[in-house]
Amino acid sequence: MLRFHSSITVKECLKHVKMVVPSIIMFGVVPQYFFVWIAWRFMSCVLPHWVYQAGDDIYYSIYQKFVLFFFEHVAGTQLFLFGNVEEVTTKKERVIYISNHQSTVDWVVVHMLADRQGSIGHVRYVMKDSLQMVPLYGFYFYEHGCVFVKRNFFDSRKMISSLQYLQNPKIPTWMVIFPEGTRYNPENLDLIEKSRSFANERGLVPLKHVLTPKYKGFYIAIENMKNNLDAIYDATVIYSCTKGNTKTLRTKAPSMFEFVTGCCDAVYIHINRIDMCSIPAKETEFKLWLHDIFLNKDKLLDDYYGGKISPSNYFSQSRAYRSPPNLLSNLGCCLFFATISVPFVFTTYGRSLYWKTWVFGTIFGYFWLGIRSVS
Repeated sequence: MLRFHSSITVKECLKHVKMVVPSIIMFGVVPQYFFVWIAWRFMSCVLPHWVYQAGDDIYYSIYQKFVLFFFEHVAGTQLFLFGNVEEVTTKKERVIYISNHQSTVDWVVVHMLADRQGSIGHVRYVMKDSLQMVPLYGFYFYEHGCVFVKRNFFDSRKMISSLQYLQNPKIPTWMVIFPEGTRYNPENLDLIEKSRSFANERGLVPLKHVLTPKYKGFYIAIENMKNNLDAIYDATVIYSCTKGNTKTLRTKAPSMFEFVTGCCDAVYIHINRIDMCSIPAKETEFKLWLHDIFLNKDKLLDDYYGGKISPSNYFSQSRAYRSPPNLLSNLGCCLFFATISVPFVFTTYGRSLYWKTWVFGTIFGYFWLGIRSVS
């Protein structure tokens, strides 16, 4: 009994180590990242905006590849793609990416897919305004070209103003939008019922495995960026660890901290590439069109969680394949951040600069975002 208890304890300790250590490393390099980025921001201030953005996108891609090292190589998660895979992975495109939303890991999944296309540095988000309060990150996200919106008090004029920057044809973008507005959680029955009631009140088909999508922000993004877009990428994401049993068909998706421990052995992405010419121009038609997209997602998810299809059978029929990460590239990005971290860790001045960057960078970020009134 004692040995059994001891083995469980060791196993749990290892799990916590796999959760805590990568998290400390990923968040621990943020001041170093911020310090180098702010230096580039000052050096490029006299240059055209697109020049700054090109350099920033390259730097952002290095950091995100560093993050992917932990979420793909350390976690050991495999990525499986099916649908319009060849069209999405063979050439770089400027797109709006939409997906079902169920976890903070959804952000990482976007970068996994964008990395396969070579567009990881161009990823930007329409995100809730509360995220601008995340120290250093919030300020940087805004400067990278992300758009903050209020969930309950949506201001279309501010969103349109924010999108003007991304209309520049020299600034390629993967604009990520989660039309559900919040994460789907199968345990949050009140939210699911509220979503279904919302659909019923508007004469729409209620959805089971996704929330009723909100079309306004997506529609505004298309209207204001259509001249700088090649397509819409419609992704349906399934985490293998969310498959339940006969009693509980679907379980809650893992958080970022849980995911990095290796709790999810596979991520399945069905990707549908939609040409810009096929998107309805009228707002009333667009709303129904978007709901139909989520209706198709709901059917796919219901087939999966209800046991009507298995990943292996569905993938073989859809010509899917396992998409391995680029170990050499991701490891190289890890070595880059290890190198720039040396003076911050091993010198007195560096350690002082490290904490000052956290504190004063955060304060300045809040001050700047307050002036800009970004949401």
